[in-house]
Amino acid sequence: MNAVTGQQTELQELYQHMHQRTTAKLWGVLALFLFASNLMEQPVLALIIPILYFAYDIIMQRRRFQIVARHTSQRSADRLFRLHVGVGLFQYGALAALIILTANRSGTTFLLGLCLFVIPFYWLCRRFLTYRSKQIDPTYISETEIQQG
Repeated sequence: MNAVTGQQTELQELYQHMHQRTTAKLWGVLALFLFASNLMEQPVLALIIPILYFAYDIIMQRRRFQIVARHTSQRSADRLFRLHVGVGLFQYGALAALIILTANRSGTTFLLGLCLFVIPFYWLCRRFLTYRSKQIDPTYISETEIQQG
């Protein structure tokens, strides 16, 4: 149980550091994304901003699973990392598909698609991710559990 507590403490420190660095930036990225997609003649080019965020998230997930590897096994950590990146690709793909499908339509159509399809899909992906991660590593600590302490 000490390994889980140590792992949770290290992950809490990592997430606190990430949260301090990205909270304001995340809102800035969202505003930049919406601004850029409205300004560009081709809103599809606004996909660059979520790609940059996805790349940043991959780097943070790699750091997270390096901590996990110290407390469990490298094999489990690698499998969890690949699972998280794979689910992230599906989530990004859903957002990219929405942007492409609504490129020539109003912003309201985009927001409606975001609320009705992409956000519920993200929620389902998160549920699947937690479920599958606990199967791979019984000591897996979800992001929600990390934040709750």
